[in-house]
Amino acid sequence: MIIVDCYGRPVRGLRISLNPSYTCNFRCVFCHMEGVTTNIPDTAMTSEEIERIVRILFRYSINKVKLTGGEPMLRRDILEIVERLGRLGLDDLSMTTNGTRLISMAKKLRKAGLMRVNISLHTVSSEKYCWITGMKNRGSGRTRYEYTVDAIKAAIEAGMNPVKLNVVVMKNINHDEIDNLVDFASKFGDKVILQLIELIEEGISDKQFYSKYYYNLRETEERFERIASKIITRSLHMRKQYLLPNGVWVEVVRPNYNFEFCMNDDRIRITHDGKFKPCLMRDDNLVDFLTPLRAGASEEELEKLFIKAIRLREPYYKPPNITPSGNISIIQEAL
Repeated sequence: MIIVDCYGRPVRGLRISLNPSYTCNFRCVFCHMEGVTTNIPDTAMTSEEIERIVRILFRYSINKVKLTGGEPMLRRDILEIVERLGRLGLDDLSMTTNGTRLISMAKKLRKAGLMRVNISLHTVSSEKYCWITGMKNRGSGRTRYEYTVDAIKAAIEAGMNPVKLNVVVMKNINHDEIDNLVDFASKFGDKVILQLIELIEEGISDKQFYSKYYYNLRETEERFERIASKIITRSLHMRKQYLLPNGVWVEVVRPNYNFEFCMNDDRIRITHDGKFKPCLMRDDNLVDFLTPLRAGASEEELEKLFIKAIRLREPYYKPPNITPSGNISIIQEAL
């Protein structure tokens, strides 16, 4: 079965926050905190609860799962979570991380079923890395930047493929490093994809920050389009991947005021405290399933909450004059 929302968008993927953003060990200057700023004890889903809700959604052909955070690797039970999900037969199980603990755990995670990772990099400058992430270098040993580079290597050596390097591009901070980042990625051949991400306006408490540092990637993407030897368009957000002359694949993520991004969003999101989040950009239409789950809700009751969340899905940016059908649909055959 595939579930399709009122705007004709099939839902195939799931993104699960394992930790609230305020618990992250990094303090990245651009972080929008997923809209979560308060600390409520004992609200994080357990590994068993995560497995249960994913099993229910798996019945609706939602078989691509990404684990994220806050920093997911800070979960003490991260290996157990991956093992539980790895046994479900998912088509894709991935994680977004800043590289924490990855050097020591990459092989174990890969064996448990983690297929690939997105690792935040943002710069090839050790000094800038500290500023962007809000972290200081330790007194001795490898720098924070070097540690992240080693985490990238560990993920590749463990057999995760591809390893995506996430770069939030900011004006006058790292926008002039794009070519340097492409050169850095070329060292790993076809094992990595460089993913350039525009700064998101929504969720940042300091709007002056967005105004000061937002960098439009349109011209960069147009340049890639001119020089690329091959171009692929993904179904997710209709994002394009460009194979550059030096063999590096680059993907550009431009969500701001982008109709195509929203109209081709095939993910439902889950917050760390067990709420369905129908839209990346909104926090006013969440559907709580963890409270009913802990109160003994049946799987049928949890399914109804999932379907309610799908009914609430609406493109944040959409073409003018588009209207919803008024109904969701469940299709038996794969699209």
